[in-house]
Amino acid sequence: MSRINIANLKNFYSEKLEAQHFQVYADCVGNLLQGKLRTVVTLEMTEKNRQAAESVVEAIVYGCPELFFIEQEVRTSWSGNQLTLDFKNKYPKENIGELWEKLNAETDRICAIINKFQTVYDKLNRLNDYLCARVKPVSSFERSELGDAYGALILKQARCEGFAKAAKLILDRCGIPSLIAKGEADSGCRREPHAWNIAACGDAFYHFDFTWNAGYAAHGIPGADYMFLDDRDCGLQHFPDHKYPACTDAGKTFWAVNNGILKYHSDLSRIRLVPFGRNYMAAAKLPRKLSQYEYENEVFGWMVNELSAHSYASTFSYRYNQVFQVLFFYFING
Repeated sequence: MSRINIANLKNFYSEKLEAQHFQVYADCVGNLLQGKLRTVVTLEMTEKNRQAAESVVEAIVYGCPELFFIEQEVRTSWSGNQLTLDFKNKYPKENIGELWEKLNAETDRICAIINKFQTVYDKLNRLNDYLCARVKPVSSFERSELGDAYGALILKQARCEGFAKAAKLILDRCGIPSLIAKGEADSGCRREPHAWNIAACGDAFYHFDFTWNAGYAAHGIPGADYMFLDDRDCGLQHFPDHKYPACTDAGKTFWAVNNGILKYHSDLSRIRLVPFGRNYMAAAKLPRKLSQYEYENEVFGWMVNELSAHSYASTFSYRYNQVFQVLFFYFING
């Protein structure tokens, strides 16, 4: 197998392990890097160690996106004081080394583009642009490869775990601290298992759901709802399994940065239109929830008039995020 390098052996999950359990984790990672799917260690069978074995698996599956070839489910078993961890290769008919070479090269290519930007804020925005434009979000669990970074960056399709692992793989290589958050999310239809990212920007941490943003991409414009979120806004639909680093700043959302937090009708005139190629997007966070009649027949019309929209585009459309009370405006040319 071509040499796979783990960017961050110490991740959010592995750092929660006690020393002896971290060694189990390190042994598993070392074996997997050599193509060995089974690790056997000496460890007394206790309830504490049983739970620790689950945490070891979690640290590998959600902390090491480079190990893209392993299934999410890992079999753990005891025989006396011997713990066996059996990982399963989701690409049994493929040469893992060759797949890694493709993934590694594509990751380097993306990082080279992202690192052209000077600030972490701009780099995170560029990552969102890329994932929204290049990766198709899917919900099917039939293809396990769509839950890893290879599925996202090479096959260009992924469900939430694939988006989150691809993002962490890229962010680790760009030197931006991040983690994969896991738990449940409510998309409005049902509450179900979900994964997203938390990343550092400056002195603060923020939530990023690149999967949901990709689902809102339109007119060549990336979705911008679910990025740079604080715990309050993210917690309206995302319910984490762990206590993750606190995300307390709400000042870097798309609508906050672009003068989109409104109190009065007159505030519409100062919203910034952000260019995306030949098109533009703007966002207005409103002081209260709107009825369908209001955002279809009043606010959208005000926005078109206040921003002299006809000088920017030939056609217009909008989308209302009821959870955040944010109205997105699209100014389309061609």
